[in-house]
Amino acid sequence: MDAKLERRDFLKAAAAGAAMMSAGSVDAAPRHQAQQQAATAAQPPHRHRNGAAGPARLFLSDAEAAFLTAVVEIMIPADDVGPGGVEAGVVEFLDRQLAGAWGNGARMYLRGPWGEGTPQQGYQLPLTTAQLFRASVPELEALARQNGGKGFAQLPAQDRDKLLAALDSGEAALPTMPGKTFMELLRTSVVEGYFADPAYGGNRAMAAWRMIGFPGARGAYVDEIEAWRGKPFVDEPVSLADLQ
Repeated sequence: MDAKLERRDFLKAAAAGAAMMSAGSVDAAPRHQAQQQAATAAQPPHRHRNGAAGPARLFLSDAEAAFLTAVVEIMIPADDVGPGGVEAGVVEFLDRQLAGAWGNGARMYLRGPWGEGTPQQGYQLPLTTAQLFRASVPELEALARQNGGKGFAQLPAQDRDKLLAALDSGEAALPTMPGKTFMELLRTSVVEGYFADPAYGGNRAMAAWRMIGFPGARGAYVDEIEAWRGKPFVDEPVSLADLQ
């Protein structure tokens, strides 16, 4: 992630190229065993918590929610182009997804064998998405304290950005989790939360859709053809909830 990259360019590129996690360089069996042990040792998913300053959370602990908020602030800050990711509800979106089928690896092959794969083979870890997230956050927090003496959320924005960029480039590494794979998870899921239908918790008030002129979940445009013929279509977007 380039700190000099303009926000609108980052979002445009990320939305166009977003794909689910691509595997980074991962060692073979011994490393996978360490990853499984780290994920098992981390607190289990699906802890129902009531945040004092926000909606009830389904998965995230207080520390994890603070971490994600600090990440989203860096990846999609608020500016005069559109709302920031935190304001748009990206953290709530990720909380729901991590607590659901996506977090539990419902469509992931998790039976092994766990050899080292290539980037073309996709995700090659013995962990569900939720397990990867839960085991990686404490390691990244420890790395932040090692380099800055503070937890990730307490670091200045510039230092947070540098740490994420170092993980993304491979200049920094986590003890047992693959930093590049974790960064790909964060980046793609944050972008998905920003542009997803509001029914899933993100894109609050369809602000991201309004920013890019996306019409939303419209089934047909027959009634709009004559009114908008020869003109840019700029009507209000429609959410899945509006169709119920």
